[in-house]
Amino acid sequence: MEERALKIGADNQNLQFKLLSAIGIIIIVSGHCYRGGISLAYEWFPIYSFNVSLFVFISGYFYKPEYERSVFKYIWKRFKRLVIPAYLWNIAYGLFILLMKNLGYTIGAKVNLYNLFVMPFVDGEAFQYNLGSWFVYPLFLACVFNVLFCRATGLLKIRNDLIILAVYSAVGIFGIQLAIGGHNTGVMKLITRTMMFLPWLQAGRFYNSWLEKRDKLNSAVYFAVLFAVQLLLLTFFDNLEYAPSAMSAFDNGSVVPYISSFTGIAFWLRVTKLLAPMIRDNKIVKLISNNTYSIMIHQMFGFMFVKWLFYALSLMTNWFPDFNAQFMRSSIWYYYIPKGLQQYGMLYLAAGIFIPIGIKRLCDLLKNACIIFYKRIKAN
Repeated sequence: MEERALKIGADNQNLQFKLLSAIGIIIIVSGHCYRGGISLAYEWFPIYSFNVSLFVFISGYFYKPEYERSVFKYIWKRFKRLVIPAYLWNIAYGLFILLMKNLGYTIGAKVNLYNLFVMPFVDGEAFQYNLGSWFVYPLFLACVFNVLFCRATGLLKIRNDLIILAVYSAVGIFGIQLAIGGHNTGVMKLITRTMMFLPWLQAGRFYNSWLEKRDKLNSAVYFAVLFAVQLLLLTFFDNLEYAPSAMSAFDNGSVVPYISSFTGIAFWLRVTKLLAPMIRDNKIVKLISNNTYSIMIHQMFGFMFVKWLFYALSLMTNWFPDFNAQFMRSSIWYYYIPKGLQQYGMLYLAAGIFIPIGIKRLCDLLKNACIIFYKRIKAN
């Protein structure tokens, strides 16, 4: 009873996975800004060897077999939750790019019907300010494929989470192999991304349904085995990182990315399991974990906010004379780091997390105001 009380918070939420989500999004954002000026065991578990897989794993953990009773209701729910907001934000950032081009900015692709409505699915990164949204579309398609496949296996009375994990692993390995072979552009990029996501999605489900209740190995032994495996990976493979957004840089073939993904996930699963009783209902953890979608979408805009701050200070003072405004206007990947101190990555990390949370809060306020206004008009 006490173990469950530590796992479930006061509002009946899973504290371990709240913490895991919060750490996961911090890892994602830090990977885009000099590691955020910190290291969360990145020397052992490189960021791009597991960061995306961790989020897909978390999504799979919360999948429930009862979704298969009403497949189309589940698909529509995921579409509303994932795709529609990403589409609307893609349009918003397209309009933002038009505005910024008038101010001399060349960041982002041409604003046209293709980039507004088709590009998000096949690429997702053309407008750059919202490039984190690429993740949404293959996740949605993986969820759709998963619920249909599980429904079919259920009807055939052959549903087994371990078998599904094995099938998805074969599909994922084949998808990465296709990408290695050059099939990683256009629609094939979307397809191979989706294929790559499937094993991670099912791994989350398998952990929930079977492995979690058996995860009782002593932490000293657990970490000893895990670090031994990771040390072997680091020894025999030069670079464990790959680029899931571009479906490229699979220098170690199609199997090693899954091994490094699962070692990274396993590490943070046990760390959060140990830390959850201590953080309990920590408000900052819950604030971050409840806004991971917004952070994924808007993190690059948060980084731009920091650059604009440095730019303003460089104009008003003589503090930052080497700030390059031309690079800022032409590349989303230009970061101003005073004196090369990568500790400034912490500033970018904070902005990449809390500016998107602020955007979400502002949108919620506007939405609620519109609802209240509509109700008043309707009442009159």
